[in-house]
Amino acid sequence: MFTFIYKNLKSLILSIALMFSLYSFSNSYELESESINTNEKTAIVTGSNRGMGLGWVQHFLSEGYTVVATARKPEMATELQNLKKKYKGKLFIQKLDVTSEEDQAALGEMLKKKNLKIDIAISNAGVTVQEDFGNWTVKGFEINFKVNTIGVALFAQTIAPYLKNGATLVNLSSGAGSITYQKKSSPLDAYRVSKAGVNMLTRNLSARLEDKQIIVVSITPGGVKTDMNPNGKLSVAEAIPIMYESISKLTMENSGTFINNKGKVMAW
Repeated sequence: MFTFIYKNLKSLILSIALMFSLYSFSNSYELESESINTNEKTAIVTGSNRGMGLGWVQHFLSEGYTVVATARKPEMATELQNLKKKYKGKLFIQKLDVTSEEDQAALGEMLKKKNLKIDIAISNAGVTVQEDFGNWTVKGFEINFKVNTIGVALFAQTIAPYLKNGATLVNLSSGAGSITYQKKSSPLDAYRVSKAGVNMLTRNLSARLEDKQIIVVSITPGGVKTDMNPNGKLSVAEAIPIMYESISKLTMENSGTFINNKGKVMAW
């Protein structure tokens, strides 16, 4: 009788051990399959559904980066969705209206959940509302400032905890945001003011993120042909590699500056 009980008890223990072993293997596999290779570089780009934002995403993916691409309406971003299918596991698409605090909070949660640490951030989202002097409105100034300046500020605040030490934060500015170079008024007045604000933010952020050796710059992409600038001379495909090369050469000495697409320091 004792022999029978012993044999059955032994079989039971072996069965339990086998179950735990299989469970452990299964969990380990799931975690491994869902994990992200933290050795790879990660980039994040706002306003990624078209124009330069989409161009940045395509460029980073071609360079082997894991990319977080944000857009106000991801479901409408057909080209992004196609890229996600092509680059499986390398592209994450996140809803983000840069002026929405709820969307910003959701982005932060997503980065935390996926344990993503960012090497380079491109704050690209922007608008251009043109109103000539005599027809200026609160709404016109408000839209430009809300997206181009406040949106840049909120985005930087959201991603700051997820920037790696030594990361680079690039704020897309414009030559129109340089006070020195603006001699005449134009329908871009509100846009100019909003981009001058971006340059001030860059200066402030460079000081705030200095302890993590994070490089922060404003960059003017030059005349790039997009929906916002149909008269641009450079195509997106031409402009992005030029800027990428310049950004790749930046050091902490460049942090807090305003540069052109070739890395030359611009006057404020």
